[in-house]
Amino acid sequence: MELLLRTALFHSSSSLQPRFHTHKPTPDLALPFSLFAANPLRLPCSTFASKDQQHSLSATARDTREVLNSIRKGVSCTGASSGVCSCDDDGMGFLDNYEMIIRDCDKLIEAFMLDETDWRKLLIFNKKWSNIRPHFFRHCQDKADAIDNLVMKNKLLCLGKKLKEIDEELQRHNELIKMIKENPSEISEIVSRSRKDFTKEFFMHLHTICDSYDLETQNDLAKLWNMCLAAVEVHDSAMESIEALNAAELNFQDIIKSPSDTSCWKIDNLAEKNQCFNPEVVAHWLRLCCNVEEVGRLHAMVLKCFRHSNTYVDNNLICSYLRLNELDQARHVFDEMSRKNTVTWTAIIDGYLKFNLDDEAFKLFQDSVKLGVPANSKMFVCIMNLCGKRVDLKLGKQIHARILKSRWRNLIVDNAIVHFYAKCGNISSAFRAFDCMVERDVICWTTMITACSQQGFGYEAMLMLSQMLGDGFFPNEYTICSALKACGEDKALKFGTQLHGAIIKNICKSDVFIGTSLVDMYAKCGLMVDSKKVFDGMRIRNTATWTSIISGYARNGFGEEAINFFRLMKSQRMYVNKLTVLSVLMACGTIKASVIGREVHAQIIKRVIHTNMYIGSTLVWFYCKCKEYSYAFKVLQHMPFRDVVSWTAIISGCARLGLELEALEFLQEMMEEGVLPNSYTYSSALKACAKLEAPMLGRLIHSYASKTPASSNVFVNSALIYMYSKCGYVADAFQVFNNMPERNLISWESMILAYARNGHAREALKLVHRMQAEGFVVDDYIHSTVVTACGCVEDGDINLNIESSSHYLHS
Repeated sequence: MELLLRTALFHSSSSLQPRFHTHKPTPDLALPFSLFAANPLRLPCSTFASKDQQHSLSATARDTREVLNSIRKGVSCTGASSGVCSCDDDGMGFLDNYEMIIRDCDKLIEAFMLDETDWRKLLIFNKKWSNIRPHFFRHCQDKADAIDNLVMKNKLLCLGKKLKEIDEELQRHNELIKMIKENPSEISEIVSRSRKDFTKEFFMHLHTICDSYDLETQNDLAKLWNMCLAAVEVHDSAMESIEALNAAELNFQDIIKSPSDTSCWKIDNLAEKNQCFNPEVVAHWLRLCCNVEEVGRLHAMVLKCFRHSNTYVDNNLICSYLRLNELDQARHVFDEMSRKNTVTWTAIIDGYLKFNLDDEAFKLFQDSVKLGVPANSKMFVCIMNLCGKRVDLKLGKQIHARILKSRWRNLIVDNAIVHFYAKCGNISSAFRAFDCMVERDVICWTTMITACSQQGFGYEAMLMLSQMLGDGFFPNEYTICSALKACGEDKALKFGTQLHGAIIKNICKSDVFIGTSLVDMYAKCGLMVDSKKVFDGMRIRNTATWTSIISGYARNGFGEEAINFFRLMKSQRMYVNKLTVLSVLMACGTIKASVIGREVHAQIIKRVIHTNMYIGSTLVWFYCKCKEYSYAFKVLQHMPFRDVVSWTAIISGCARLGLELEALEFLQEMMEEGVLPNSYTYSSALKACAKLEAPMLGRLIHSYASKTPASSNVFVNSALIYMYSKCGYVADAFQVFNNMPERNLISWESMILAYARNGHAREALKLVHRMQAEGFVVDDYIHSTVVTACGCVEDGDINLNIESSSHYLHS
């Protein structure tokens, strides 16, 4: 727990920023569990005040007899909470103070008995009242009980009761004033919540206390008085408007429910009474519409009642049509408008964006710029979203610069900027925009964590989550899902397990999305037992959940289990999507289950998804794995679009099946179609050249690969070494080996075996020692091959002191 708390404090530092690692360190982060609450709300600032400091003064009032008894027993009374007294050991100091309080109470009773006394002012200006309040009302009761005069007794009881009501009222007024002073910017919300407390007596009280302070404080209280009065007037005016809108709503419901002829008559009747010419009323009616027919009827009324186009009403018409997915009608209203403002342009652009018509939205934005329409915050958000969809980094940066120069920066706009850079894959700019945010919320943190997770920066995503928790923000389900994805991609099991524990402790509501992410995370970490436990514990599962468990089994080599889960999924009549099909085909290919794979293929054809490029590529790979080249070829031929994955699947499959010529022919056809090979394509083609012992073709492929980023790929270079050595060109193989920017075990083995098999025992032996010096282990196969090659050489000077793998591992 101490480690977790230190982690929370460390990550709450504002100086901590995620760093991008060339060689990612193993994620060893600890989530700050000390910050988790039992609910997904933000933790309140805790106070460490004692109970004595927190209870009110009235709660400390004691009966006189009890106080005297406590003094006789030698109980010390500090009086710290009530501010009354501080007793010495014999209690005499307390008695003196108590007698003084009783005398003050009697004086106040005499003053209150006078008819002309202003009780409120007397309580406000009496400095001793706060000290004697806890005793005053009890003293009135005791004094009334002690006298026999019924008239005086009744006066005392009425005095105590009425003064208690006045005192409580003054306390409410003071608490309200304190609340307003502490939160002056929230005066409207305070008035809305506590309108009944802003009475005539409250303003009289505020006016009265002004006289008890110095001139500067009086000015502050006068400003407070004016601010409260203005807020109350605004609130009352708004309530009157709401009443008018409620009346308008009743008229609207009456018109909508009436037959067509009757509704027209009612509209005409309202028009004669000048009750439907108010744009606010019409706009309110439009917001109440639930279907296109209602909006259309009101649209007709607008055309009939309004002689000229009203921008406010037309804007509401556009928004109503867009809300009901009637883009054409909204565009018609937009085109017919004589005057358009920023709200108009923003509404129509946002509408086209929601319909994924990005090009038309971009044209409208260009038109608004040409017409000089000023942008507001909503417009900037729409345009940043448009730039993110179009991945238009240049335009987005220009808009960002314009936002920085404008006065429209706020949390929503800043979130849109961060989201734009994240959508464009520019993580560094997203971080810079994130760091410049004045305030942050859960949305911007989630955007950054999701961006890091999607762009392959899993460690940074986990670091951001830890920092987010340290800063006091609680993640939502989207944040958790993105963080779990990062854990799965980076195999960060420790962090993922901690996050799982936090979910169980109700850091956020566990739902089907979080459960699916947990299934996927454990599967990617290779823990299928834990993945299945989470899956079995889920009460609700969707298609993504089933796909995650199936793909997890397929990815980890458990083809049978993946197929069994697929059958179970089908038996429960769950919808099967393209990712599910891909996972099942992977499982079938792993265990070479050709019969089941063909059944899946038949279902694909029935559902007309066989034309999907990813499914087609997986089918080609599956049939090649099952050694059914003819079916793989047919699938490839029927694919309408073939990408590098499709071609690589057939080329590598042919090379694996011993169809080297066909593999090279497919490579030629692929390049003729303008599809650029990747490193896997080149390595498969080079292996085919090696088996054919076709060095000329191999050199040609080498020349193509050298002009692409694949030239530095370790697998391509290893395949080149294998090809050249197989064809007897050992010098060319060594040149490739020597120019490699990085080497793996396969590269070393390929070069050593090339020397050994071509009779260059001395060079092979030197390379073995060089390999060992660089920290690589020489396995038994290389050891025996080199020893055999050296044994064929009649040269006693060759040193055969090669460490085998077993000796190397135990040394």
